Amino acid sequence: MSITIVTPPASEPISLAEAKLFLRIDHTAEDGLIATLIGAAREAVEAGCGRALITRRVRESLDIWRRDAVGGAVLGAGPVGDVIAVRLLTDNGSQSVIAPDRYRLEGHRDRPRLVFPPGMPSTLRSAGGIEIEYDAGYADDAADLPVALRVATMQIVAALYEARQGQAVVPDSARALIRPFAPARL
Repeated sequence: MSITIVTPPASEPISLAEAKLFLRIDHTAEDGLIATLIGAAREAVEAGCGRALITRRVRESLDIWRRDAVGGAVLGAGPVGDVIAVRLLTDNGSQSVIAPDRYRLEGHRDRPRLVFPPGMPSTLRSAGGIEIEYDAGYADDAADLPVALRVATMQIVAALYEARQGQAVVPDSARALIRPFAPARL
């Protein structure tokens, strides 16, 4: 399985100005560094809660349909808003698009998956034969994210900023803020 970002998030969960205010920085000399830390902090929060924060379009490539998906495919990024296309690829590069009425999306937030009620379509090649394009993200805009996830992002930015010369860890307070948003484990 591999996931490629087709359209990146339109923004980060916190702005440069918010991060600088949280860090109590009033100069512009480190704006580039802080912007990079914001991206790294977003990735850490996303890994911690198992969800994309700001909506982006992704293309997921699978070799086989996952057996644990109960008649479909468990999607690697979530929450899922819209499924754009499901394609089966052949060795010669041609593709077959599966009609949207042949599948449905279940579990939008936790463990999103495509389900094929009449049965899973046959793959046409052994490696990378399935391609699913969809929109994944908790919110379209940072203002619509839960405050706890935004604060966790700020705390991680601060930890990374302070530990530039050493090894930064995700603060326990950030982990506590992220924990309620992690999907239920099956």
